[in-house]
Amino acid sequence: MIGHRRWLALLPLATLGYLVARSQGVHLPGIICPFRTITGIPCPTCHLTRSAMASLQGDLGLALHHHIFGPPLVGWLGWAAWRSLRQRRLALPLPSGGAMAALVVLLLSYWMLRVAGWTLLGWATFPAN
Repeated sequence: MIGHRRWLALLPLATLGYLVARSQGVHLPGIICPFRTITGIPCPTCHLTRSAMASLQGDLGLALHHHIFGPPLVGWLGWAAWRSLRQRRLALPLPSGGAMAALVVLLLSYWMLRVAGWTLLGWATFPAN
């Protein structure tokens, strides 16, 4: 393995560590959603970080309230971290083309339902801030 790329194997574990630290109240910088900033509409992944943090704290109800893809994301990150550390290289287990397309369709469908509920029905599908 090329030495200067060995550190990439730590990315999934570092991501999990970041989420754990944030879920414990450690103030760390985050990324502000440019889509929501520009349009005022939450993006398909808005509140996914909060969902992942709640998943890591064991609060599945809150995690699913924030974003239904949060708990599976945490599981995937754990798997990716294990594989990457074991193989000593970044080893992201990605689905095949058809499965990836299905995931994208599910994510966009879920987002459209949330936005419709938020805008048309007044549901609190997205927190105010």
